[in-house]
Amino acid sequence: MKTRDLLKLVLSNLKRMKARVAMTAIGVIIGTAAVVVLMSLGAGLQRLATESLYGMGGLDELMVRNDSYWGQVSDEKERSQQATIVLDEDALYQIRQMEGVIAVTPFLEVQMQGPLKLDRQEGWGQIYGVSMDEFAKVVTIDQGKLEMYRGQVVIGASVPENFIPWEERERSETPPPPPELFGEILQMTRYQYSEGDMFPTESVVARLEVVGSLKRQGYMYDYSIFMPLKEAQRLNQQMNSGDTMVEPQPASSQKGYLQALVKVEDANQALIVEQQVKELGFSVQSDRQQLESLNQFFLIFQAILGGIGAVALLVAAFGIANTMVMAIYERTREIGLMKAIGATNQDVMSVFLAEAGSIGFLGGIGGVLLALGVNTILNIVGQSFLAQSGGFMGSGQDVPQSLTATPLWLISFAIVFATFIGVVSGIYPAIRAAALSPIRALKYE
Repeated sequence: MKTRDLLKLVLSNLKRMKARVAMTAIGVIIGTAAVVVLMSLGAGLQRLATESLYGMGGLDELMVRNDSYWGQVSDEKERSQQATIVLDEDALYQIRQMEGVIAVTPFLEVQMQGPLKLDRQEGWGQIYGVSMDEFAKVVTIDQGKLEMYRGQVVIGASVPENFIPWEERERSETPPPPPELFGEILQMTRYQYSEGDMFPTESVVARLEVVGSLKRQGYMYDYSIFMPLKEAQRLNQQMNSGDTMVEPQPASSQKGYLQALVKVEDANQALIVEQQVKELGFSVQSDRQQLESLNQFFLIFQAILGGIGAVALLVAAFGIANTMVMAIYERTREIGLMKAIGATNQDVMSVFLAEAGSIGFLGGIGGVLLALGVNTILNIVGQSFLAQSGGFMGSGQDVPQSLTATPLWLISFAIVFATFIGVVSGIYPAIRAAALSPIRALKYE
């Protein structure tokens, strides 16, 4: 039987049972739509989570730490071995010489024992001491300068938001604009408790002039305050001793630094640099590791969602098989006549397989169209919800344009898979139709 004749016959047969074909196709439509919607939702959530991860920092950055310094090594032998590994200037120099590394700076956290104050308004922002020459290769200045002297700092783009009074945020639906911190003096305070006192005494440890602000670059930078490394060391000594006249300690202390930031030229080189740093005995934390874990999680997540949708499509497959079996009873004499005039078993099977595949194909197209409509509704509802809750995962970032992601391959896969399900469902009815005896079929009433 020629392909053209087969298509004409299949189309004619489907037209004869429009209602039954439509009802059977509805099951395929629902199953296909379920697969597409659930997998689109999983892909969309993965994209949003990945974008949020990118927004927290670059994949071309590594945070290097010494496990023995942080007390993270459990084995005593290994701890004694790592005790000799120090993240000092010599170690930073070795890392700086690695291929692809463009900047290495200590990331010294200043011990905060109280809030920051702008006049009487309290705010916060973690202060870090960095090597300004190296730090300038990592960040981009938005206002002011990175050249700082004693008592001067550069703030992240989101630090001013932390000085908006909480009561003003709660009273109004739209938070008031943050104060302008550029050129202002922030007071670094400390609370101290004395024996017998119920309330702590407050003292100003340092007055920090804001001489610059950074462009938005990620959470670690946007909500932090940066100062020269020696100034950060002096403040830490001052916090520990309470003496405002203590001289700053050398740039490389005996124990070395707790952590250091490494910037590489390209994200593809980060893995190579990470392995080299680990060979020196240090641990490395990077967004790339989190991204890999995130992708593995969403791969499993999408498989589960796709499996749930596939169950609905499997149920539809039984509907196709039932429709084709019923067609055999209704067209028994027609099958006998086809065989009597020379149609082979293969021809009969081709007709039934083509009809079953056509139902699956039509259901696949309808399911994709339905899924696109459902995705549109989900995006509208999701955008409204995220706008009220402050962005994805409460991050405060701009509301995404869509919660779902429907790549072209998913649409093609859904249609092909629905067609395949239809063909598979028609195998048993096709075999049964081909096995009919022509003589008995012609006598069938």
